[in-house]
Formats: sequence, C-alpha cells, structure tokens
Amino acid sequence: LQSKTLAQVTARPTDSPFWKGLMRTKDLFFRRVKFLVGNGMSTRFWEDTWLGETPLAIQYPNLYNIVQLKEDYVGTVFQSIPLSIQFRRALVGERWN
Repeated sequence: LQSKTLAQVTARPTDSPFWKGLMRTKDLFFRRVKFLVGNGMSTRFWEDTWLGETPLAIQYPNLYNIVQLKEDYVGTVFQSIPLSIQFRRALVGERWN
C-alpha cells in the first residue's frame, strides 16, 4: 500500500491474483462497513459510509456525478465554511433543490 489507504489503491495488470481479487471485493466491503470519522482525514466524504446507512455517493448520485473531487476526505471538506466542495456545474435554481 506504501503511503495509500486501501480505498486509494487500484489493481494493476502485474498484480497477483490474490490482490486483484481483493480489489474486486473492495467496493462491496466499503458499502457494508461504517467508519468512525475522528479527524476525518482517512474517511472518504462521498464513498465511505459515515453519515446514514449508505455512502453519500449512493444517497445523492446527482451531486456525486458533478462533484469535482470524488476522493475528498471528510476532514478536508469540513475545514472551511462554506464547506470545501466544488462542483463542475453551478447549483442554482432547480439544481439547488
């Protein structure tokens, strides 16, 4: 893993069959577990289950599809007011609802 978390790594063509299998089940694993946020620097804002019963990416797929940084962490998002989330489109009018 070097300096990355399990959530940040992906399979490469040269990886062992065991590692490739682990990477295939990784998303299922992350959908089934809940995270304690702590300082938020290791909990993914959109893809980990930390608020509610499912990841925010599943709860709010329309927002997830237009967010610029899908790999943001909870601690990074909550560092400023307003929240540090940037979208590819402006959320105005009907989009804001």
